[in-house]
Parts: sequence; structure tokens; C-alpha cells
Amino acid sequence: MSASTHPGFRIFVLGAGFSRAAGLPVASELFPLVRQHIIERHGSDTKFDRDLQEYLDYSNACGYSGQSETNLDLERLMSYLDIEHYLGFRGSKTWSSEGNESQLMIRKAIGYVIHSHTPAPDAIPDVYLRFADSLSIHDTVLTLNYDLLLERALTAVGKPFRRYPNRFESINEHGGTLDSNTEEVVLLKLHGSIDWFDDRQFLELKASLSRQNIDHTPIHSVFDKSDRYAARPLVDGLLPDGDALRHLHAIERVDDYYYGDSGFNAPFLLSPSHVKFVYAEPILSFWHGIGRSGGYNLGVSVIGFSLPEHDEYIRIGLYQVLSNYGSWWESPMFDGVLKDYVRFVDYRPTTELQNDYKQRYSFAKEERSKFHFGGFGADAIDFLFGQSRKA
Repeated sequence: MSASTHPGFRIFVLGAGFSRAAGLPVASELFPLVRQHIIERHGSDTKFDRDLQEYLDYSNACGYSGQSETNLDLERLMSYLDIEHYLGFRGSKTWSSEGNESQLMIRKAIGYVIHSHTPAPDAIPDVYLRFADSLSIHDTVLTLNYDLLLERALTAVGKPFRRYPNRFESINEHGGTLDSNTEEVVLLKLHGSIDWFDDRQFLELKASLSRQNIDHTPIHSVFDKSDRYAARPLVDGLLPDGDALRHLHAIERVDDYYYGDSGFNAPFLLSPSHVKFVYAEPILSFWHGIGRSGGYNLGVSVIGFSLPEHDEYIRIGLYQVLSNYGSWWESPMFDGVLKDYVRFVDYRPTTELQNDYKQRYSFAKEERSKFHFGGFGADAIDFLFGQSRKA
């Protein structure tokens, strides 16, 4: 069965290794680029620099080795800042509900670095166009990446997609009636996106100023004038009452924002942190029910995600998905198609690294799994889409 005729109903999980072939940095390369951009944009005497020094003092006092201004574990730094902010260690000096000054500077700088390294729509490498073209309109992609690479590839090949879980025909007190007629790839960005912005704090500040009879005060460079960067609600259609997704907006003029915006705001990203999920409220619906997924799917593939130990919440979700996926293993399902092997794609050039990777995914049954350790490239496309399991 060819990729173009496969009925779909597959789950693809994308990590940083998926975007590597397009020239995007992986986590270990991100901090020097982020720090360089902050210095170029704001100088070297900022709240970021002072918080960075406080973190280094903390690391030294706690015995964390190898931490310096030029060689730093960004996830440890962000964990330190996220915990400090979320638990309100600064008390009344907490900057905003979206984060303290350094968190916002880092998130905006991450967005800039990711965007500046992403190929333009007319320069997307062929491997991503092939991947997008091979997807079925009944497939779901769960990505942990912030970039717009897959969106651009899907648009280039004319594949319809949405970036939220469900379309509704109507809304009622129990939620709503799903729209089962609109067929499109579901692309869920579990850690946010460089073009997304949350309007909750903007609305709160605007209401507060209105109560004080203060008008026309600039609050947020994206939401003060929604046409400035062509901000639109992320969800195109109906939403149940109280769904936090209504607060997420996507901008179309991404270049204008990252290369020209001087506002002190930041995109909606769950920054690389061991506790990033505490900021996930607007996209909790992306995770809702993930532990029940897999049973009725025809494929599960993991691309470029090494499952680091601190991402335990992702490990739990993947474990549950793959546990469910083993159901009806020998029974033909949609259109008489058997479930495919669980397929893993990563760059692991040595036997030692391959064994380490397999150990991290030891909960995936080996007899139901296939591995490709050459990284994401043309061979990986054939591996993912061209070797369906035979009945």
C-alpha cells in the first residue's frame, strides 16, 4: 500500500531531530544563540544578565558542574526561572502573569532564533515536502517543536490542516457536536509556537485601565492593533464555553514581528524547562485524552525525539499510547489494514548510542517496533511510509 492510498489514522510524534535537516538548532545549541540575540537587542546590562548571574551563583552553591555564561544548560536555567515565577518567590516584584522579565526576553529570543533559522516557504528542503505529501488527512501530528517548518511544507503541497484538536458543528452544554465532514491533518504543537500569542494578560490590563478611565495606553504590540501583525484567533470556528484556546492567536506577519518588533512581549512557548507544563493551561486540550489514544490507530511513529529523563510527562503519555496500540495487533482494521510497526527515527551512529536509545524506549515492545538510526532524511521517508506491515 502506497503512502498516498493509506487510510491514515496514524500518530506522528516529532522532536527537535525532525527539524535538524532544515538547519534548525537543537536544544544544546540554543542558549549561545539566545544570549547573543539578547545582547545584540538589549545590551549586556539587563535583568537577564542579573538573573543569569544569580542562577550561576545558585548552581555553584549547589554543586552543579560545567555551568558558565558561555556553556550553560538552558533547561536548568529555565527551570530555575519558571519555579521562581510560578511559585511567586519575588512576591510583589513579580513582573507579570506571563513571566518575569528574563523569561519573556528568553522566550522572545528563542522565537527569533528559531524563526531566523527556518527556511523560507520557497526554500523548504524536499524531505519535508515529501513528508507532508505522504501524510493522510486522517493523520495526527504531535510536535514538540516551536518552528513553522511543517506548516509551511503542508501549505506548499496543498495539504489541509488545522492546529487545534476539534472542529465543532454546534456547541451545547455538554461540549458540542463534532464536525466529521471537514478532513484535514491535525497538527498539535504541544509546546506552543513562535507565531502564537496569549491575550489573557492583555485583556486583564485593558480592563484594569478602563476601570481607571485610562485609554489609549500601549499594552501589547500584537494586540493593541491586531492588524499590525495580522493576529487572528488560532481556532477557526466554534469553541465550548470556557475553552482556553479562545485566548490563543496566531500572527501571519512573522517576519515583521521578529525583525521589527520592539515590544516587551513574547510568543506563547513552553520554554525548555523541567517544569514547563505548569504554563500549559491554554493548550491542555491538546493533551486531553492522549492516554486513551493508540487503540484505534493504524500507526505510531516517533521522529527525532530522544525522550530525555526530565520529560517524564511525555514518557507517561507515550507509554500509555503504545500500551493501547498493542490492542487488536493481528486484526485487520480500517479498509482491512493491519496496524503497522511502531517506527522510530533518530540519528544514532554507534551501537552504544542505539542501545541507549532503545533502552529509553524499552516500554515499546521490540517485536512490534522498527528503528531507523540514520536521522531524518530521504531514507527515513521510505522507512516511515513505504513498508506497511503485511497481513
